[in-house]
Amino acid sequence: MNEPRSAVNITYPYKTQEVRDLAWACFSPPLLNLKQPPTSAPGITSCALLLTPPRQAWLAQLDLNAEPLIRHLSQRPTHRLGIYFEQLWHFFLQQDPEIELISHNLAIQYQGRTLGEFDCLYYCHRRERHVHLELAVKYFLRLPPPQGSNLASTLSDWVGPDNRDRLDLKLKQLLQRQILLGDHPAAQPALQNLKIESLIKEIALKGYLFQAPAEASYNAGPPGYNHDYRLHHWVPFDQLAPYCDALNAADYMVLPKMKWLSPAHCEHTAEKLTPSALRNQSTKHLSHDSYPIMIAALNESGSESSRFFVTPNTWPRISG
Repeated sequence: MNEPRSAVNITYPYKTQEVRDLAWACFSPPLLNLKQPPTSAPGITSCALLLTPPRQAWLAQLDLNAEPLIRHLSQRPTHRLGIYFEQLWHFFLQQDPEIELISHNLAIQYQGRTLGEFDCLYYCHRRERHVHLELAVKYFLRLPPPQGSNLASTLSDWVGPDNRDRLDLKLKQLLQRQILLGDHPAAQPALQNLKIESLIKEIALKGYLFQAPAEASYNAGPPGYNHDYRLHHWVPFDQLAPYCDALNAADYMVLPKMKWLSPAHCEHTAEKLTPSALRNQSTKHLSHDSYPIMIAALNESGSESSRFFVTPNTWPRISG
């Protein structure tokens, strides 16, 4: 019998963007290790669904005919990356023969207000258990450490591109509220209606982490960081030119937010940018928008070799 293939070794050879995103969403490594403090909690684990050979074959076949996936996504068009990420998961859970998707986005009411939602409730035939799965896709940049400091970062040092999100707060929300919804008395009638007596608690926290290039010489990942994940870079605009010189990539590509999931592949020459064109486009963007820009560095074949954020020179101070 073939052993399941670890998510760590996954590649993304698929030609269809949505299929690449599906593979990344469901089978890329978790962003954090939920087995040890401070990123752990009793009875809560990272999602345990692996990229087995049958699932690899399913993805390859889907890449040849992606119409079922495209049709699924078209039923709820969205420009929100988090909803798109959830839709990819819903499709997988509906299609996989080892799984029965019981419900998703099931809202629980308590005292006249919405207490929370179950992102996904599914039955795992292999484990013969019901599972509550919470989903999240996040992008965090490490705040610049104090001048001359080489101390390890804390969870609160990692913030979203617009400073409105923070890794420690998101983790607290996941571990102490969202994944515990099934324990609340208000959730019991809904679970009983679905004939669910007990739940395994799982979290699929995916995404990317970014640090300043100067911090790459030491372990700058947050506590609990999954070292199977690569740390990427964020670069202030005034350092973009020397950074590109050091990368020496074949081309660059600006990634719109809906293409932030799987590694990029650029098939259209018009989307490929030289370092000079990238600087010009970054100048134009940052002159009217302070939100950092996601960039993919491309190899000769047009595939992503690395990615990085270009930030305003004033980041993390965001105006507007």
